[in-house]
Amino acid sequence: MNNTNIKIIAGFAAGAIAGALTGLLLAPESGDKTRKKLGKESDKFRESLSKSLAESFDAAKTKYNTLLDEYTAEGKKKLAKVKDTAKLN
Repeated sequence: MNNTNIKIIAGFAAGAIAGALTGLLLAPESGDKTRKKLGKESDKFRESLSKSLAESFDAAKTKYNTLLDEYTAEGKKKLAKVKDTAKLN
């Protein structure tokens, strides 16, 4: 996961926590309704965070596989070059 994704997730988490705390402090509803509402919001947050993490993981895995393929191809080229050089000598 790159640094930008971590910053985005951290910012999202901080905003969600600040919003939840503000909502609790300014809630015009009873404690029971507020707790239910907070539970629903935390479920939404968890789902959103899970989705963001999964997307970041998928992007990192794709980048890893791309780099692995590139390095493997480059290694094969260099190995073939070494073999060709060894045959000439």
